Amino acid sequence: MRVTVHIPERVNNEIKRTAEKERKSVSSFIAEAVQYYIREKKRRKIGLKVLDLAGKVRISGDALRHLEEGRDEHDRS
Repeated sequence: MRVTVHIPERVNNEIKRTAEKERKSVSSFIAEAVQYYIREKKRRKIGLKVLDLAGKVRISGDALRHLEEGRDEHDRS
C-alpha cells in the first residue's frame, strides 16, 4: 500500500541515515517504526488502565517494572 506523508527535511535525513545504518529500506524502516509506535501506545494505555483500576490500593515501586516485564513476555510469545 502506498501512503504519502510530508515530514520535515531534518526528520527525513535522520530516517535515511538510520535506515541505511540498519540496512533497511526507508519504506520498511518507517513501517516498522509505525508498528512500534502503535504497539507502544496500546501498551501504555493498558498500563494506565491497570493503574487506574488499582485506584488507591498501595502499589509497590516495582509494579510498573513487573507490568513491563509481563508485557515483554507477552510480546515474545
